[in-house]
Amino acid sequence: MGKGETFTSNLLTIEVNENEASFNIKWMGTSIEREPTRFITPILVDVIKKSIDCNKKIILDFRELGYMNSSTITPVIKILERAKRGRNQIEVLYQKSLKWQDLIFSALEIFQTKDRRIQIKGL
Repeated sequence: MGKGETFTSNLLTIEVNENEASFNIKWMGTSIEREPTRFITPILVDVIKKSIDCNKKIILDFRELGYMNSSTITPVIKILERAKRGRNQIEVLYQKSLKWQDLIFSALEIFQTKDRRIQIKGL
């Protein structure tokens, strides 16, 4: 990945932008695929590896995501589990005012670490 790349599958678009401090992964559109893991996982695994090599934070920004089905959260959970065991820094941003986002993402607070390497933030 270079400084910025855009990936699209059906109605879901994922933008990955790198700056000096972080990899910013913006989720847009809707994710209604039955097996979104095939599309999402390679993107997230690549960023996880690069963030370790570069010692950069990963920001998963879901605020512009209109909807996602329950299958979409699985690869996100797997990445958070992996990061919790490793040394990655991940910040998950979601729109607290959207009820569906608040329900899904507030449940991910179980992955937050005391050292703040993993943070789940409703804005």
